[in-house]
Amino acid sequence: MSDVSELRFWPCCNDAIDWSYDGIIAAAEEEHVELLFPNTEPDYKEQGDTSWQYIEVPVTWFTREELPLKLSAPFRNCSIGEETSPSLPMKISWSPPGLAKHRRCALGILTSSLNLSIWSTDGKVKENSGWKRRLIVNDALAEYFSGDTALEESALTSRKQGKVRLRSRVRDFAWAPILPPLQACGTVGTQLAWGQHIVAICNDDNQVIFTLINSPTTTLGRDERWNAKVVNHFAVTPDPNSIFSEVPTTFDEIMQQQRFISHVAWSPWIVCDDRYHSVLAYSTNEEVRARIVKYTHKIIEFGDEVIFARIDLRNNGAMKWSPGVVDRNKLTLAMFAHSTITCLTVSATDASIITRASDNPDNRWDETSGIVWDHPQNSLAHVHFSSFGTTTTSATSAFEVSENGSLSVLSPNWPEQIKDSRALFSIQNELKGHVKSKIWGLCASPLGDFIASCHTLHPSHMIEYGPPATRRCTIALNRLRGFSQPSIHFPAGNVSAEAIMFTIRKWLDNTVEDTDRISEFTDQVFAKIMEVYGPTDSSTDSDRVAAYESGDLVQMLQEFKRDAILNSQSVEDRYTILISRTCTPDSKYDLERALIAYRLAAATQKLPASLSRTTSFSSEILSTHRQVTTLISTLMEVSPGTEDVSSDPAAILLINTAPGLEADICDLCDAVIPFTDLTMASCMNGHQYQRCGLSFLAIQAPRISKTCGICNTPFLRDEFIAAQEVESRLGSQTEMGDAGGYGRRDGEDASGAGNAEQRVGAIDVEGGEERPVREGMNGNGNGGGARAEVAGKDYETGVPPVSLARFLFLACDVCIYCGGKFAG
Repeated sequence: MSDVSELRFWPCCNDAIDWSYDGIIAAAEEEHVELLFPNTEPDYKEQGDTSWQYIEVPVTWFTREELPLKLSAPFRNCSIGEETSPSLPMKISWSPPGLAKHRRCALGILTSSLNLSIWSTDGKVKENSGWKRRLIVNDALAEYFSGDTALEESALTSRKQGKVRLRSRVRDFAWAPILPPLQACGTVGTQLAWGQHIVAICNDDNQVIFTLINSPTTTLGRDERWNAKVVNHFAVTPDPNSIFSEVPTTFDEIMQQQRFISHVAWSPWIVCDDRYHSVLAYSTNEEVRARIVKYTHKIIEFGDEVIFARIDLRNNGAMKWSPGVVDRNKLTLAMFAHSTITCLTVSATDASIITRASDNPDNRWDETSGIVWDHPQNSLAHVHFSSFGTTTTSATSAFEVSENGSLSVLSPNWPEQIKDSRALFSIQNELKGHVKSKIWGLCASPLGDFIASCHTLHPSHMIEYGPPATRRCTIALNRLRGFSQPSIHFPAGNVSAEAIMFTIRKWLDNTVEDTDRISEFTDQVFAKIMEVYGPTDSSTDSDRVAAYESGDLVQMLQEFKRDAILNSQSVEDRYTILISRTCTPDSKYDLERALIAYRLAAATQKLPASLSRTTSFSSEILSTHRQVTTLISTLMEVSPGTEDVSSDPAAILLINTAPGLEADICDLCDAVIPFTDLTMASCMNGHQYQRCGLSFLAIQAPRISKTCGICNTPFLRDEFIAAQEVESRLGSQTEMGDAGGYGRRDGEDASGAGNAEQRVGAIDVEGGEERPVREGMNGNGNGGGARAEVAGKDYETGVPPVSLARFLFLACDVCIYCGGKFAG
């Protein structure tokens, strides 16, 4: 059963569709990139809404500052695309998660002007005005090749200016896959570490460049702007017959000239000797080559070049690595050359070929437009592919790849949906079967259980004419393995809550017809999720103290996540909320929310006290968290240090009638806001506000909050937190600097956490070398860190100082109640 969406455009390139880790589908058209969002509203069918919502993002327009005018280049190194093209999208690809704001994916877009841009949202995901071009990677290439690397010889030109211009053009690119954790684990939503984002770029001078992409999110606020940094590169030595001392004059010479790498593909990572290993495959005019890539601590190294002979991808091909790793060392690469498909099993240690198999699928002559790998549970890998014009007229659309490399023909269901669309189009337009379909791309869902195809339909025996408003493109979703399996299956590894929700809802809609069976279905799903994404090893007191004493912000964040978010009880409650929100949206889960908030507040109070003493705003958050634990402990009749709470759901209702604890002041009337509820705040004069789901402060102004995209829980925005930090820091520096007992909670033993508190003043946001604490005006070093900041930044490093408020919002980078991504 397919899920079909019809859009008003024609795609403009092959492989024109891609599906992000967050569940967003991007499709490239001539002037825009269409973004499709699955409808997360529980009752969208009753309201008459479609299952997908979509927006258009204009990506072809560049300002004069972004893309300055360039003089025409000499004929030897000119580029028609760079000088005269309208900058149509030629390739789109989502980054791994964690790069953009709210730990979302960023979108890489290569245009016909040979410019690679990075696009992301400012938080307003479903508004086209919220998507902006954050970075043009070509600028980083031009800066890199303007230095000493400009001395490297080029077969195309000898002038330095010409070399820089050639080497700053982008012909193809590939994101590095997600770095796997050193210890096997899988989580839904948040991750202990998001990894470094790397992109491999092929330029116009036979070179491959490795570039690190960083954003304010990945640098934990150290950088205010996006940036790209080239860390290494290598040049491909062309065949001597493809190098010409003079400018090529004939068509054969121009086609024979080896000028750039046409395709590049990056394999999954494996961990070997505490280093990450992968294989980068790339194609020249006549052959495919590969190199081992090694990564550790932002350093990229590569091995010797290996040649995969007798494979020509220049005029027809595409290639894609399987996301699965066999026997921890074997990688599988599918390549389409002319009319032949070749599958290679490659060693991840030296890039050598282990097995090789080829097939000629139906003597196809047209270009391959999409490739998707499928890894069924307890079965061999499948590779699905589409060609631009002959997919529906050919018998083969998928192969099964055996362990010895042989290929077996499969019969998937997604081409049948396209054939049905052709028949309907023929009937509607009275074409008597004279219809041709163009397949523009394939992509797999984040969990690998659905496949999306992008196609257009056209008359085949007449001239097609009409205004652009009549153009239509169909994106159809099909289940790769059907719903006939005994139970739902989830892949191992880190996944997003949005991907889990999408799969659960599809299974619910297609397998559960009786509402009385929803409870049984949710129990099965919960058991399966706990089996695959169960709690990781919980944090111990010694590990927590060691991390908090280290002064390493990254290590502290990871340990806090283990303690507050990934502990076994909170993981179970969060999965319960996620499944309830998906399957039974009308059900109440106040008890689970209260318990998650209780454990979060308890973990916050274990943090070094100097974090909360940095600003008065952080002190207010700590005070609120203490009230959370006190209130819930009182209502549940347990002591503040215990997590063995009552299982009676009615107990949570007492929150609304419990005696209030003064926590906040109403901005409208200056009346006291008693703390009697975890989600709503009401002052003594009746003014009502929502509470932030993380700080539990009242949200008393418009446009200062963000919401979870799944459970709609409100949270204060990061920008508001930063502004409050600056305001409270500048207003209370002197008071904090002269406060006695700085770095120690009231009534806390000085020897218990004093060491950790002093070292937190020297936190390194990059997790590297520790910076010493500077002495303050009183000469004893206590509180000096607070005086050394102006406008929220450190004098020497420009890094926002680490406070409780900033630490808390960095750690809780997704919704703590369901794992969903934020919006706003």
